[in-house]
Amino acid sequence: MPVVAKRNKAFLNRFMNLTLLGFGLATFASLQGCSHAKKRVPELSLLEGKKVALIDVEGEPSSRGIVEVALINQLIKRGTFELISKEDVTRARTAPEQDSNAPVGIARRAGADYALQARVIEFSADEKSGYSSEKAYDSQLAAERGEKEGTTQKLYKVKSLTAKVRVELGFTKTDPKDPELRIAVAEAEETIKAEEKTEAAHLPPKLFFLEKITNEAFARFFEQYK
Repeated sequence: MPVVAKRNKAFLNRFMNLTLLGFGLATFASLQGCSHAKKRVPELSLLEGKKVALIDVEGEPSSRGIVEVALINQLIKRGTFELISKEDVTRARTAPEQDSNAPVGIARRAGADYALQARVIEFSADEKSGYSSEKAYDSQLAAERGEKEGTTQKLYKVKSLTAKVRVELGFTKTDPKDPELRIAVAEAEETIKAEEKTEAAHLPPKLFFLEKITNEAFARFFEQYK
C-alpha cells in the first residue's frame, strides 16, 4: 500500500476515535447536567417571617409592568413574609462592589432571605369573531306559511376574547451554604364572549382583561404552593 494511503487511513482512524470520544464525553456531560437540573416546587409556608426581594421580571415591556404590579400585590396580600422595597433592591444592585447580574447576591445585600425572579412565558389576548344562530318565531312568516313553518334561524354576531398568562417564579435562598432553588409556574386562562342579539357586542380592553387574569394566576399559585 502506498505511504500516502497508509497515512490517510491512519489519520481517518484517529479522527473517528476522537469524534466518538468527544460524542461520549458530551453525552455524559449532558446527562450529568440533567441530574443536577432537578428543581423543587415552592413551599411558601417555609417563607413565613422571611424577607423576600423581587429582583427582576423578565419579559416584553407590555407584560412586565402588569406582571410586576400583580405579583407585588399578591405578595403583600399574603402578608406571611416581608417584601424588601424596590428602593432597597435598586440600592443593592447599584452598589459599586455588587455584580448587577448576580440576583442572589443582590438579594443578600438588600437583606433578603430569598431572591425572587419572575419570567413571563406567555402573555396573550386573542380576539375572535364569528356568527351563531338561534330559532326565532316570525309571526309574519307564520301568517303566510302556517304556524308549523313560523320559525326561522336568526343569525347574530359573536365575539370572544381569550387571555392566557404563564409566569415562572423562582425562589432562591440567599444563604451561600444552602442556595436552594424552588421553582414553579403561575398560570391562568379565561375566555369571555359577547353576543350581538339585541345590541352591539362589547369586550373589555385586552390589557385590562390580562391584568385580571394575571392576578388570578398569582392568586392560584400562592394558594397551590402555600
